[in-house]
Amino acid sequence: MVDQDPKQNKPFTGKLPSNIEETKAEEAMAVRIIGRFGNINLDDEEDERKAEESSSLTNNSTDRNQNNAEVMIRYLMKKKKEEEGNVEPNLAQYEELWKAIVREDWKEVKKQLELLDNHALTSPITAFYETILHILVNSEKALWLVQEIVEKIDADSLGKTDYQHDTALSIAAYVGNTKAAKMMARKNPELLTRTNYSGDTPFHAAARFGHEETIRCLLSVAQKTQMDDQSFFSGDVGSTIVQYLIAANLYGIALDMLKRYPKLGRANLQQRKRILKQLSEKPLGYKSGCKFGPWERLIYKVISVTKEVTIPSVQPENDDSLRINIADKENPTNDDGEQLIKSSINFFEQCRGQAFYIICLIFPRVEHIHKTKLMNEQARQLVKSMCSGVIWTFDNASYALKLPVLKAASLGIKEIVHEILKVYLASTMFYDDNNYNIFQLAVLHRREKVFNLIYKMGLSQKWVASYPCKDKENILHLAGRCIPSRHINGAALQMQWEMQWFKAVERFVHPLLLEERNTEKKIPREVFDDEHKELVKDGEKWMRDTASSCMVVDALIIAMVFAAIIAVPGNNEKGIPNFRHETLFKVFVVADAAALFSSSFSLLLFVRILTSRYAEEDFLKALPKRLLLGLMTLIFSIATMLVASSSALIMLIDAVPGPKVMLRRSTMIPVTIMAAFPVVFFIWSQSHLLIDVLLSTYRPTIHCY
Repeated sequence: MVDQDPKQNKPFTGKLPSNIEETKAEEAMAVRIIGRFGNINLDDEEDERKAEESSSLTNNSTDRNQNNAEVMIRYLMKKKKEEEGNVEPNLAQYEELWKAIVREDWKEVKKQLELLDNHALTSPITAFYETILHILVNSEKALWLVQEIVEKIDADSLGKTDYQHDTALSIAAYVGNTKAAKMMARKNPELLTRTNYSGDTPFHAAARFGHEETIRCLLSVAQKTQMDDQSFFSGDVGSTIVQYLIAANLYGIALDMLKRYPKLGRANLQQRKRILKQLSEKPLGYKSGCKFGPWERLIYKVISVTKEVTIPSVQPENDDSLRINIADKENPTNDDGEQLIKSSINFFEQCRGQAFYIICLIFPRVEHIHKTKLMNEQARQLVKSMCSGVIWTFDNASYALKLPVLKAASLGIKEIVHEILKVYLASTMFYDDNNYNIFQLAVLHRREKVFNLIYKMGLSQKWVASYPCKDKENILHLAGRCIPSRHINGAALQMQWEMQWFKAVERFVHPLLLEERNTEKKIPREVFDDEHKELVKDGEKWMRDTASSCMVVDALIIAMVFAAIIAVPGNNEKGIPNFRHETLFKVFVVADAAALFSSSFSLLLFVRILTSRYAEEDFLKALPKRLLLGLMTLIFSIATMLVASSSALIMLIDAVPGPKVMLRRSTMIPVTIMAAFPVVFFIWSQSHLLIDVLLSTYRPTIHCY
């Protein structure tokens, strides 16, 4: 978006006057009007490259960056001074007023204002040409004083600007002071479209810092006062607001604006490209970027947000729906059956809403999952809206869709890749600077959800994955690289993940690619072996340490249960236990034998792990299966050992003289609880490892594996 000089109504280039242009060339390149609190990079690929070149010249030292900012501040203050007729603010006149502001003594501020004339309400009181309203809107505690000042001054005086050409309304939008912004916007709606030197309006200010309530309030006032001109929101100004909203995760407001203004963000390919690029840089805004547990995934699947996404939430204050309802009451329909059905549906919807509200109060995590799913669906609808409505040719798709789809593929945003492929299937033909297409990027960055799209496509598109890329490498060479994942715990599971990727791509590609050599004269398997040497060593160490720790527990269990077999509880008569007819004795025998055999089997499994050759293929299934089975039998042996110990303890208590019914009732429950506690604790402590090994071995996320 081109920055505007509001006074001269022409593009503001950021060029400094001659006396400042004498500064170093790299400092002048870094000078840019970026707004009061910095800027969000919303430029396209070419602008990014220029920005990187500029930053490479200006980031040599912190002092240089500080000098650049100071140069721009001085220039803007000088420009503002010229606009004011070279008149500087009379700071001495407002010294006492400023002291009261610093103390946040708002009653004293009002007293000082009363001592001054009414001109003080609109005059600049700081060196940055800020008026009293510019200062007060930063504090919600001074809202009552803001209201009094807004009522006293005229509408035109609300348009006073500071050195960055920001009005008090813009400052209120920056800090999220919704009530103050609403007062000023109602009194002078024209301020809503007033831009500063950065080209930002109050809409931009509120959207940039994610003040949802403020942006909704400003949009509501704009609709009520007919300031929401289609041409204003349909240009670059409107598309930039959408980009700020997306950056702040306010997808719902962005979607509502797109529905209200049909050309917003879709007037040209450049707007579509910038919005799609912004969406492609937000992986956490989509379902593919959410990391939920098993129960959370189930709740996510059950929750429905369809109606919340389709119904716009931005409505003018004089809501038209009210007038529609009144009209319906004045002209009731004759179809009583239809009205009965509608009322029944509304009743059930209200009951459902109340039930969901109660559930959210009891389980706050459910509300978080609901908000996450709503955000995910809104983001997906935004992508769909940006991709639809155009007959895509290779040229315009290469301009608008190439950068977003490549970025989404590298970040694993399946939703964007899928939507773009639906509207333009030849997006698989787009390549980045390293000659990587979307599927090669998915393999390089280990984005299985994007790569799984290949599995669902036609055979002709699958060959796209076989195209050569940088350094004569094919997609199998990329799969052979070692790419650590922060979502996988344990070197052995990481090695299993890497092996699964290589095997999946190996089965997918043409056999000819298995023998292709890159510029280093290496075939894909050689690349895999060289890249994963250290990971294999780390995986071996992790497996050995885990197996050794579990073997100690197994050995202790074997020793205890074997000793229990020799020393059977109860006095023996000629080697025959006295309790042999008791049910608890039979439970003891079965549990003790089960503990002995299961712990012995678990011990052998861990010994097998220690004596493994630890080849790359062993990490694929052999070692994880042994570890999984060893842990499960270890848990079973601990449980049966405690059952045997509890049975023996209860039998000994029964042998104590006294009423057996009372003794059993007083000992059975405590003994059972104490015996169950170690088992539950061990299962809970090892549950994450068990689930990770189980899912990675028997339910890999790569479909074609």
